[in-house]
Amino acid sequence: MDHEFSPAKTCKSVADEDIITNLPEALKDKILCCLPIKYAVRTCLLSRSWRYTWASMTELMFRRSDFASGNGNEKDDACRFLKFTDMFLSLHNGPILKFGLNTQGIEMLSTGGHIYRWMLKLSRNGIKEIHLRTSVLDRYKIPSCFFSCDRLEHVYLRACILTRGNSLEDLVASCPNLEQLHLSKLISMNHINIHSTKLKMLTIEGHFQHLNLHTPYLTSAVIKLNLKPDTNDALTARCNFNLSQFIASLSDVENIRLHGRILECVEHEFLIRKPQKLFNRLTDISLEINLGNPKEANLALFLFSNASDLRFICLKLNSRNSVVPPVHFWESIDSHVCLFQNVHAVGMINFTGSFAELGFLKLLLEDAPVLRKVKIRNKGLDRNVLKNLLKMRRTSKEAEIVIL
Repeated sequence: MDHEFSPAKTCKSVADEDIITNLPEALKDKILCCLPIKYAVRTCLLSRSWRYTWASMTELMFRRSDFASGNGNEKDDACRFLKFTDMFLSLHNGPILKFGLNTQGIEMLSTGGHIYRWMLKLSRNGIKEIHLRTSVLDRYKIPSCFFSCDRLEHVYLRACILTRGNSLEDLVASCPNLEQLHLSKLISMNHINIHSTKLKMLTIEGHFQHLNLHTPYLTSAVIKLNLKPDTNDALTARCNFNLSQFIASLSDVENIRLHGRILECVEHEFLIRKPQKLFNRLTDISLEINLGNPKEANLALFLFSNASDLRFICLKLNSRNSVVPPVHFWESIDSHVCLFQNVHAVGMINFTGSFAELGFLKLLLEDAPVLRKVKIRNKGLDRNVLKNLLKMRRTSKEAEIVIL
């Protein structure tokens, strides 16, 4: 009997083979990139062939929370985290395609200085994607070496500061492949000018004085203007953002989000001339708005009426500028103008049951033939008001009002 291919020998052969060690290098890299980075380094203990595999990882994510000791000494934890990151990058060999840093909620030590060194390393290694999520207590200026990262495609910066000589315009211009730019908790001391025919996704949230955009191929635009706690209106913020020009320049946009105090920047002349610019691809609109303010309501109406394929609407309601006398704005609109002919879902947050909010809701329900759901987060509405909401007449037989 031939025992050459017996089951026992086959099992022994498989057991002796180091399958993990013989994996393709690209697959090893993917495995390490899925691990917390300090554990990825520990794979050097597996075998000789794994000793330096971590040093050529192409995607790096450094999380401050992964280095918490649990003894409550945050200063020691921060020092250990910074030393580890410095060591790792100094020993790394090869391209780094993606770099992430997350220290949110924790104040670090001299983070700005470390970021300068780390960015210098990344700028020489073909970086394509950078995510810097730092604490607002560790604000930093964009390092000059950032402008030499000509392969960048995706940038997320949190808590950065823009000053003269620290230009976002230069960053965008020096990155011809940049498609996604997200700026969170931004503080800008000078004009922000962004000119790009490549940019597709843009988010700017923070304090800024002037914003000029020429980005004709945006598919997603998120703009949020924040003011300091002691600031009462957009005028004292000295914000010269031309919202009218920005909206009129959009052509391929699929979703628009305008939050904070940004709607107060719209010009009256824009509302009068109402440029006939159709948003043929716009399906999703989110606004922080006072529906009782004529200027803000007019802008919302312009967006709704020029987005024939609009599917989703989210309104974060506020009562700013309450000194403006209420007008019958939404009641004056013909309920058969087909503003919401393709709208499937609507969310209304901080609903108070004001005259303007009820008027908008009434128009929506009577003018939306395919509406499925309206979610309302109310602020202590009277029970009778809630009952009346549920009884409102609806054109769509499937329309459901959900009160949260």
